Amino acid sequence: MRTRLLALALLLVVTTGASSRRTDVNIVVIVNSANVTNALARAKVAQIFLRQVGSWENGTEILPVDQIERSPAHIAFVRTVLGQSVSTVKRYWQERIFSGNESPPPDRVTDADVLTYVRSNPGAIGYVVAGTDLGAGIKVLVIP
Repeated sequence: MRTRLLALALLLVVTTGASSRRTDVNIVVIVNSANVTNALARAKVAQIFLRQVGSWENGTEILPVDQIERSPAHIAFVRTVLGQSVSTVKRYWQERIFSGNESPPPDRVTDADVLTYVRSNPGAIGYVVAGTDLGAGIKVLVIP
């Protein structure tokens, strides 16, 4: 029994360590290249993804797109841009949904899926792992 507990504790430490290393990715925030915005404050990006701001300065609807909860890009985005933990953001959305207020941004599985969404929607904003080949129709925002 003692050996099993020790093995379980070791597995938990190894799994936790692997999980934290996966979040050591850098991300870039992207918009459709038709968007005139070139830079946004980190706090403004957070407001957009928490759906506290709904339109760009020119009146175009903002269409944030997220990545799936377990993706390294999502974990890094939540930590570095939202300044929260994944569980805190999940709880935020559960409360918003339960109260009938709002639903979270749609999520996509891969960076390529996010790029496709942003490229297809002029008001879109998303994020991908830094170094991803962005291709045409995408612009990286400066986040001072």
